[in-house]
Amino acid sequence: MATYFAVILDEKRLAKLKGTGLEEKVTSMFGGAVKSLVIELSDELGKKVIEPFPKARFDARFFIEETPLAFRRAVFDKIVEMKSLGPEVIERVLAEDLERIKEEAAKEDMELPVPDVDISDVLELQKNPVQKPV
Repeated sequence: MATYFAVILDEKRLAKLKGTGLEEKVTSMFGGAVKSLVIELSDELGKKVIEPFPKARFDARFFIEETPLAFRRAVFDKIVEMKSLGPEVIERVLAEDLERIKEEAAKEDMELPVPDVDISDVLELQKNPVQKPV
């Protein structure tokens, strides 16, 4: 039976996929509220993914969940680099980046990294908190 790994996409990540064949492989989750790329893995490779991360698990849909943010970021970076959604992406991340990911994951247990999100519009609204009707 297959297992799956989903990489959630925000606007910044979607922009990196623009013009590539991967753009066509973006799927919608949760009624279209979330965009993602899904990698199908063998059971064996799925077990290799969750093995180094104590909190990682398979959910009821056989998706791998609760992996560290560092792992998810590394997978996205490899997807862009390799322009692939094949299991070789996960294999390369595990082979090349696992030690660095484990170090970053240990830091995540103490404090989650700040998301890289553009909030300039919110900051602008805070300058004038009272909004007049249009």
